[in-house]
Amino acid sequence: DITKSMYLAELAADFAIKMLKPGGFFLVKIFQGEGFDEYLKMMRASFSKVKILKPDASRDRSREVYLLAK
Repeated sequence: DITKSMYLAELAADFAIKMLKPGGFFLVKIFQGEGFDEYLKMMRASFSKVKILKPDASRDRSREVYLLAK
């Protein structure tokens, strides 16, 4: 369920923002859909770099992506 997944991603991001040392990395698997744009905006406001990664093994129609933040 995308809503539950987004909630867990938000909790993980909150934890990472509070606990990571400067220059630390945060990787999260997330699904594009409701709330994704807002989450990405929050990540870009909280980290100096955010990359959207889609694994080669992921199906084209799959909405899963990974966000790698530093």
